[in-house]
Amino acid sequence: MPQQQTSSPGQGQRFDWWAAPAAATDADRPTASGRLAVPAQPVPTRTVQPAPVQVAQPVAVERPPVRAAAAPLAEPAVEPAAARALVPATDSTEVYRAVQRSEAFQDIRRSYRAFVFPTSGAFLGWYLLYVAAQAAAPGLMRSQVAGPLNVAWLLGLLQFATTFLLTWLYARNARTKRDRAALGLRWDTQDQLR
Repeated sequence: MPQQQTSSPGQGQRFDWWAAPAAATDADRPTASGRLAVPAQPVPTRTVQPAPVQVAQPVAVERPPVRAAAAPLAEPAVEPAAARALVPATDSTEVYRAVQRSEAFQDIRRSYRAFVFPTSGAFLGWYLLYVAAQAAAPGLMRSQVAGPLNVAWLLGLLQFATTFLLTWLYARNARTKRDRAALGLRWDTQDQLR
């Protein structure tokens, strides 16, 4: 499709995007099928010459002399359980499973659950109490507390305050009780994976 060239309007002129240019020909106007009539023109061809290929010359490399293999050291007699303790686990899945079974990881999980489950339950109960009070006791919720502030507004604002308070308590609990232990466990795990 040929590109239509338009110029920006001068002062006092109206610019119409849909207007055909003044020098439009019949070839630029659409036909009955909606397509532009484009006269057939020969397509110019261009011959491209390939670039010459250069072959790299081989380079001689000196190699150090090969030494005779050293005699293997005698293996000490080790029990199978002790031998497994000496060889680090190469499979990362086994390392992570061992970490998950460790007492340190279980302590971190217990500490997390001891804070999150009761706190989440208390907040959910507090939210459902607000919703139930709104549905069951609309007269109580309309009671004025101070000026235009009624019980419903007060409890609704306390929902936001409770959310921010619980977020702060969670961050403090994680920082003081779990983060240091989890970071130590993470470093131990990374050492085992090396």
